Amino acid sequence: MPSPLRLLCPLCLLCLLGLLASACAARARLEPLVTRDGVRFAVDQPAAHTVAVAGTFNGWSATSHPMMPDASRRRWTATVALPPGEHLFMYVVDGAWVTPPQAADYVDDGFGARNGVVVVP
Repeated sequence: MPSPLRLLCPLCLLCLLGLLASACAARARLEPLVTRDGVRFAVDQPAAHTVAVAGTFNGWSATSHPMMPDASRRRWTATVALPPGEHLFMYVVDGAWVTPPQAADYVDDGFGARNGVVVVP
C-alpha cells in the first residue's frame, strides 16, 4: 500500500511542507466554480487546439459549450448557466474525451473513465 504522501501531487506535497503555498491555490481554480453568472469550468491544456465542456446539461454535446484559451493558451475556460442540481461533465480536448482533473466528486461513466460532478445549489 503506498504511503498517503505518495497519493498527493508534487504541488500539494510542497504546500503541506509550506514551501509553495500558492501552488494548491492555483490548482484549486480548476475545480468548477459556481458564480452568479453560472458555473465556471477551467482546465489546463496547453497543447490543445480546441476544448469544450460536455455533460448532462447539454446532452453530452462536444460542440455546444466551447472553451476559450487565456492569453498563454494554457488554461481554457467557459462559464455555463446551469439550473440547480447535480450535473455530470467531461472535457473534450481536440476530439478526445478527458476526465476532469478536479471536480467536487466523480462517478463512473460506464466506458472505463470518470465523469466529474458539479452541484449547483
